[in-house]
Amino acid sequence: MKKTPLILGIVAAAALAAGVVGYSVHRAGAPPREDASRSAPASPGKRTAPPFSLADINGNRVDSSRFSGKPTVVNFFATWCPPCREEIPGFVAVYDKYKDRGLEVVGISLDTDTRGNLPGFIMSNRIGYRVLLGDIATVQAFGWGSGIPATFFIGKDGEIRTVHVGFMDRDAFDREVQKLL
Repeated sequence: MKKTPLILGIVAAAALAAGVVGYSVHRAGAPPREDASRSAPASPGKRTAPPFSLADINGNRVDSSRFSGKPTVVNFFATWCPPCREEIPGFVAVYDKYKDRGLEVVGISLDTDTRGNLPGFIMSNRIGYRVLLGDIATVQAFGWGSGIPATFFIGKDGEIRTVHVGFMDRDAFDREVQKLL
């Protein structure tokens, strides 16, 4: 039995639990998620975004070096995650607004058993940015924990500027992207 799918499944289950709790709090009228308890600058000092090489839904490898010198947002998500599904339309709108200014958005799917749903999910949500298939090594390299959605805002210099775990509304996302441009 391969251990990688089992480990990724455990990480995904933990992420689901964290996402459901976060979504429930969001839906119950909690303050927006852009507050300091959910969104914070990257750890003290500069932290360079880790390199990765992942497959897209067509099996093509995409290397993180492709995003060098560009303001980049990396969002870990899953199709079965309610807050992930809720925030994606705002991400699409902001990406469409700023892609001509060099913005890159990379969705990293943590779906395992539901990967077959991913192409339809991408089409139905009109996602025009790259969506890649995540793996445990990439999850560990970013090192944020297990809550999804998790969004990393990376400057043109490759340094992680802000990390946001949990739902992020369109306006908060737009404000963080503007800081990168």
